[in-house]
Amino acid sequence: MSKFDMRADVIFENFHRNPALLERGLGCYSLRMLDWIAGDFLGSHINVMAMTRYGKEPARAEASFDSFFSSEKSTRVRTDSSMDELQPFLEESIGLLHENFPESYVLCYQSSRQLERLARRYPSIRMMNPPAAMSELLNRKTWVRRKLKALGVPVIPGDEVHLSPDLFRDLVDRYGMPLVVSLDQSAAGSGVHLIESESQFRAVAAANLGAPASVMQYIDGKSMSLTGVRTQDYVILGEPSLQVIGQKSLTNLSFGWCGNDFSGSHLTDHEVEQMRDMQTRIGEWLGELRVGKQKGFHSIFGVDYISDGENVYFTEINPRFLGTTALVADRQQEMGKIPVSFFHLVPHLPDVYLDDEFVAEYNRRGDPLNVSQMCLHNIMGEDVVVEASIEPGRYSFDRGQLRFLGPAQRLADTESYDEVLITGEIPVEGTHLLRTSDEICKVYTYSPVLGRDGRTLNFQAEQLVKAVQNSFRLSPVRK
Repeated sequence: MSKFDMRADVIFENFHRNPALLERGLGCYSLRMLDWIAGDFLGSHINVMAMTRYGKEPARAEASFDSFFSSEKSTRVRTDSSMDELQPFLEESIGLLHENFPESYVLCYQSSRQLERLARRYPSIRMMNPPAAMSELLNRKTWVRRKLKALGVPVIPGDEVHLSPDLFRDLVDRYGMPLVVSLDQSAAGSGVHLIESESQFRAVAAANLGAPASVMQYIDGKSMSLTGVRTQDYVILGEPSLQVIGQKSLTNLSFGWCGNDFSGSHLTDHEVEQMRDMQTRIGEWLGELRVGKQKGFHSIFGVDYISDGENVYFTEINPRFLGTTALVADRQQEMGKIPVSFFHLVPHLPDVYLDDEFVAEYNRRGDPLNVSQMCLHNIMGEDVVVEASIEPGRYSFDRGQLRFLGPAQRLADTESYDEVLITGEIPVEGTHLLRTSDEICKVYTYSPVLGRDGRTLNFQAEQLVKAVQNSFRLSPVRK
């Protein structure tokens, strides 16, 4: 065992067996469940689980929590989820958590002001997230772009504006065509528009008149992502991935996020080093961020980038847990590494300490994760009802055919690198999927899913998506 292996084992024990987790209650508030139970790490500690989405996996697991809440379970409608959907459950769930475990932690996908106000009623409840005001500020994409420009971080050439149809000519003169308009509160590709004509720009501007937005040069390149954690003293780096964006077999959004490829086969060393350098600089900036009397965003965060083949540009920051969190935590544990998401807990747990040597060794660039995920959405262009859906678990895929091999929650539970895992709160029969709803399932695989261009799905991935889609029976909602 190497020195690093020994140190990692000690630190891992501190995380996994920290007395604070054993002696306190834990309430989790999320869009989905699987982020939190990845790797069987937090699952055994969670007392209250509140989530927006529901599905076959949560239905089987909900009895394992003392209290379970889901907005989708109540409505049987899958939306483009947000933490606002949990508001009806917040007061009851926090009250139950405190009643059963007066000393408790609350861990969120992304904190909310209402949840913070409720938690303040009980001084013994501790939030394990940065203040909601900080996350709200970092979700203002135009503000972030201006700040990072001032720090010298390369951003996509463009202007931060309040939208007006009259801006078109000046913007085209500066940045050419096509343009990209990204609204301040856009997420996962919604609120991002490719502008290929003046009429398109005027229509978007008129529909969002006066709204803050970034209007940018269009870069026809690879979309990339990197996870980091800012602790009190350090920036911890995860592994880079290529993002699967706007694939028509997976999403109807032109810039819709629909997966990640962690194979590393289409990323150059130059691109990776640029990303890692920018991630570190952004993480250092987050540690100095001030909102009111609060200093420092100490949390997990993701940054998206785009490469034109030579230069890498910042596109946006995601100040929260990510759609890759569960897969990455699973794969990093399988490879014998502490999952980067675990470091989110460092500022909040006693007797968990990092030092320069440990962080330098952890952040040393290692092997790629060699896993991928694809996120399937409702692509029918209308609201639909689920009449039949695929079972979560392990599958073989051969000659265009899927064969169920057995239940599984993690890719690490598969018995062969050729197997795939189908997961992700697969909706129960009778669920209504809105036209713009969250994904209906995720497909995890050890194989690359992107082709040589690093942007479009390869043939095997397209065939796999088609087979999964054929396992669902969706019908238009009757008006």
